[in-house]
Amino acid sequence: MRFGCCVSLLDDTVLRLPQAGADYAETGFSTLRDLSLAQCRERAQALEEAGVPVPVMNLLFPGDLALVGPKADLPAVEDYLDQGLEKAALFGVKKLVFGSGGARRVPDGFPRVAAWEQLLALCREVIAPRMEQRGMVCCIEPLNQGECNILNTCAEGFRLAQAVDRPGVRLLVDLYHFDLEGEPRPSLEQYRGYLCHAHIASAKNGRLIPLPGDGEDYREFFGHLAAAGYQGEVSLEGNMPGGLEQIKASLTYLRSL
Repeated sequence: MRFGCCVSLLDDTVLRLPQAGADYAETGFSTLRDLSLAQCRERAQALEEAGVPVPVMNLLFPGDLALVGPKADLPAVEDYLDQGLEKAALFGVKKLVFGSGGARRVPDGFPRVAAWEQLLALCREVIAPRMEQRGMVCCIEPLNQGECNILNTCAEGFRLAQAVDRPGVRLLVDLYHFDLEGEPRPSLEQYRGYLCHAHIASAKNGRLIPLPGDGEDYREFFGHLAAAGYQGEVSLEGNMPGGLEQIKASLTYLRSL
């Protein structure tokens, strides 16, 4: 497995990640909306010179772009994606994380079945073709019920990915959300062939990134990932008040397991 860290694309911390032992950076896709192609080229060059690959971007859609409900606007979504993916390609991105709880939240009173059908159409007809055309993959990220009201579990995300039935749409597991929703860790093994990315943080410790003695059994988590055939990237995504030194300590710890 390769270990990286979720950080802001525009924060100078991203340029120092190699000092902490990170294999790569995972940054925010929606940030690209406010950057020109020239600015993206400049930032991509700076990252390359610093030795920081960016194979993954998260936050595929900003909260102000409704994906479900009566205000969903597929033409606007298509335009947003087309512009953003052109910029993401400059960074060498291969995976896009579809969390975006604000964008996919089901409005009060809107039928959940209709919202599910909207998400299915979005993934199958809009996202998947664009991913496949560019050699990318969209990873559906389940979010706990405190952050969103649909696609809360890996079981739900897996059901959606299966229904989409396209190679450009797969599944992400985030240990923080996974544990908050009480999903049994052995269930990860049934997602073989669909797991394409992973996030890790502690649900017992205020979403802190992993550290020795924090009470979480990360070895068990990695064991079930391995049993599912997963050999890809794992990104720290959580609170890290200690900055770069804490990132370094976390990555050293995870590599020791």
